[in-house]
Amino acid sequence: MRIIKNSGKMKIISMLKLKKWSLEGAKLMAVFSIDLPGRVKNFELPRTKPLMPLFETIVNSIYAIEERQQNDDKVNGYINIEIIREPQMRVQTEGIDSSINDITGFVVTDNGIGFDENNMKSFLQSDSTYRAEKGGKGVGRFAWLKAFKEADIESSFIDAGEWVRRKFCFTLEQNEINDSLEDIDPLTDNKTIVALKECLSPYKKNLPKKGEVIATKIMQHCFIYLMSAKCPVIKVADEDQTYNINEMFDERIKKESEKIEFKIGNENFSLLHTQIEDAAFGASKLYLYANDRMVQEVNLEKEIVDLDKNLFSAKGYYYAGILSGKFLDENVGTNRTSFDISDTAEDGSEISMDDIISNVAENVQIYLADYLSEVKGKKEERVRSYIKDEAPQYGHLLKYMREDVEAIKPYLPDSKLDDELYKIKRKFDNQLKKDNQDIIKTLEVGATSLDSYQEKFQKQFAKISEANKASLAEYVAHRKVILELLKKGIQSNDFGKYSKEAYIHNLIYPMRRTSDEIEYQAHNLWLIDERLAYCEYVSSDIPFDNNPREDRTDVMILDKPVAVSDEPNTGREYETIVILELKKPMRNDYTQAENPIIQMLGYVDKISSNEMKDKNGRLIKTGTNTQFYLYAVCDITSKLRKIAEDFDFIETPDKRGMYKYHDKKRAYIEILSFDKIIDDAGKRNRILFEKLGI
Repeated sequence: MRIIKNSGKMKIISMLKLKKWSLEGAKLMAVFSIDLPGRVKNFELPRTKPLMPLFETIVNSIYAIEERQQNDDKVNGYINIEIIREPQMRVQTEGIDSSINDITGFVVTDNGIGFDENNMKSFLQSDSTYRAEKGGKGVGRFAWLKAFKEADIESSFIDAGEWVRRKFCFTLEQNEINDSLEDIDPLTDNKTIVALKECLSPYKKNLPKKGEVIATKIMQHCFIYLMSAKCPVIKVADEDQTYNINEMFDERIKKESEKIEFKIGNENFSLLHTQIEDAAFGASKLYLYANDRMVQEVNLEKEIVDLDKNLFSAKGYYYAGILSGKFLDENVGTNRTSFDISDTAEDGSEISMDDIISNVAENVQIYLADYLSEVKGKKEERVRSYIKDEAPQYGHLLKYMREDVEAIKPYLPDSKLDDELYKIKRKFDNQLKKDNQDIIKTLEVGATSLDSYQEKFQKQFAKISEANKASLAEYVAHRKVILELLKKGIQSNDFGKYSKEAYIHNLIYPMRRTSDEIEYQAHNLWLIDERLAYCEYVSSDIPFDNNPREDRTDVMILDKPVAVSDEPNTGREYETIVILELKKPMRNDYTQAENPIIQMLGYVDKISSNEMKDKNGRLIKTGTNTQFYLYAVCDITSKLRKIAEDFDFIETPDKRGMYKYHDKKRAYIEILSFDKIIDDAGKRNRILFEKLGI
């Protein structure tokens, strides 16, 4: 080996500062100084961008080739990237991906100008301006040591007519860098190798697992370079698989011949529309470039409401926009992982990222106008159909919240669509409440007259009317569902057994609850009688005196005359008491001593004694005017029919129920079959169902 230049070595001294030394006369001059570990520590590299060091290496190779081609335009540039994986035993089973071992590093080889004196000087200088005209920040190599333990460099090139090699290891653990050149035998071409070794945590676990994914991401990052006819041939080798990035680009990318130029404020931007015929891209995106390097990626499906993954299934491509401009070049962050641009402009005096993305979105919507218009039309039709058939309570939103409805993403499943409509309804309700309060406040302070606000009031009252109709529609739709659930509950299952009594009980009224504990909408007493929906006190499956040893009615309803129906139990006599007894469908083991008729009359005797208490310990008082209504909800099987006939019950005209009035106990008793409940409730609500189209 013959040292022909820089016979010394550049030291990393105890303060961990890099210094390059040169002789000037008899003096030893320090040309450059940097605290390398501190610089690497402070280098910002998001863990979500583990390929950034590789991208920096590839772009440096492109620049090195361009620099060499300036002196020799016959040079055919190439860049080869080898993926290095852990040397574990590979799975040989047929059909199993062999590339399962974790990636530990990359080796990038190019035939660029090499690490000559100018490039080596730039390498040793932090924040070098050597490639400033290309947007170079002079910090890319710090990304190497942020994500990898070391970078081994070996560069062979011609220097002063002689073939030489520069070889050194760049690492935080080594105290020196060998800055010498050695003579080598002539080669057929320049060759520079950069080996990024031992990927560090947390970047290693975030590296893509498959070579094809890495090749695709390299293609995305080098979009602009790949569009040039002089772009080097870039290949990725992953064990026995090789990916030609240039061919991938030509096969998968279709680009428009002209860029779209637009201005934001005084700044010019260029947008290139492309179509990505590759399902691996997964979404339509915008790529923001600075100095020909991809810096930021934006998912356009979050910015354009009717754009989603269905574009690929419908048209065979994803959209990709390539955005560039001087403003982006001048405002890219030092580490090239983000822009120094505010998300939003507070005073409107500066360009924000929101401004940029919204302008791009407008241009993209023009480019995809035919597709987006078709998607929007289908979405509107589907939303209207869903509201009409499944959720009429949202009907008024189509008129009063049109923009919000249009902002719903297309192709949502019914559950997600309902969630979005519910959010919009809540927004409408809140705004309606606020507007009502504002109107009332305006009138209260005498700021205006009703006449002067007549048009405004009319619009507000119309909204209120629509909201009330929506609430009614929602409740009617709820009733339809409850009826269907009741039908299902009385039918036999696959094992030949009928639904449990508890299913029916909870459907009509939640067990072990009182009217003080549940909302009005939580019970369905209207199935029995509409009048039962409005009463003072209801207890369900709760024993008298709240004592587990006492009898318990399935449902007991206490009520007073309408004039005092909102009063609590103050010890006054109840006007009406309703008792419901529910039995399992098709039960047929009743006896003269044990049946729902005897059971309910027993409850009447207990309550009439004026000794029973409700759940809160208050006496349940009755008098000579207290009327009892007793309903046995069960199927009228043969044994129950015989017992009812012995008690002189009369059959209803539809032959689905039986009834009797017990004079002595002041009790109207009715046996309601499940079929009768479903049929009667359906008839009572049929007109409402028909009006709603359900």
